[in-house]
Amino acid sequence: MKTNILLAFLFLAAYSSQTYSQKGESGYKKISIPDSSNSPLYRGYGNPLKGLDIAKAKKSLATGNYYALIIGIDKYQGEWQPLRNAVNDANGIADVLKKNYDFNKIITLYDKQATRVDIIKTFEWLVNNAKDSDNVFIFYSGHGDYKQSLNKGYWVPVDAVTQSTSQYISNSDIQTFLGGIKAKHTLLVSDACFSGDLFRGKTVTIPFENSDKYYQKVYGLSSRQALTSGGVEPVMDGGKEGHSIFTYYLIKAFENNQNKFFDAYQLYEKLRIPVINNSEQTPFFNPIKNTGDEGGEFVFMKK
Repeated sequence: MKTNILLAFLFLAAYSSQTYSQKGESGYKKISIPDSSNSPLYRGYGNPLKGLDIAKAKKSLATGNYYALIIGIDKYQGEWQPLRNAVNDANGIADVLKKNYDFNKIITLYDKQATRVDIIKTFEWLVNNAKDSDNVFIFYSGHGDYKQSLNKGYWVPVDAVTQSTSQYISNSDIQTFLGGIKAKHTLLVSDACFSGDLFRGKTVTIPFENSDKYYQKVYGLSSRQALTSGGVEPVMDGGKEGHSIFTYYLIKAFENNQNKFFDAYQLYEKLRIPVINNSEQTPFFNPIKNTGDEGGEFVFMKK
């Protein structure tokens, strides 16, 4: 009896890495199992990555078109002093996006192209053409103004020659367009004085987590966000290497990113400290109230 038990034990030990016996209706049968001696060991049941749907997350993030509207204005006239670096800022952003990130269409409006009418027409084009699976990135570099008597901030287009609001584009109009664009994600980056006026009312965001599950979650939720070079305050035109201090670090953040997925919050975190430490302005990043934000994030896709 002892001899039989010992033989059975030795038989099972020899085949334990490959087979085991299971009793079914027709008797015992051998079932092959993989040798797990070289597999990672987890303190939990099953595959801990299964619930993350990583392959699905990466695939789902690559849906929809990516559109960019890049506006830069130097050649102001009348009561508005010309700028030196705004068009170079816009060119720098357009170039780094073309070179490093997946964008289907990049629209640029520089100097004489950036009239009030043409900026509004381009916003209308985005409203009519961006679909609910698409992503829209908007960058503005130029003068901004704030009318304390009206408690409202404005963009100053190239054809504004006076300080009358009749020639401006108000932040409330911009918010209306951002709410009307049907894209899944819309991110506005504004390097202009008083841009922080865009943020009215309390909003909340999903805490950042560097995981595929996080990117899947925030990409699946709609977002309407803005990243501004300052609050309700003047910001610098000069800075480094022919760019404003804000756009210099913005471009640097785009260039230095090595990850496939790079969201708007990460972009903000990369430039916030160097801008604060090298200027008198403080960048802001938040969802835009009453435009359809659901807590998602604009995610840049690296080529």
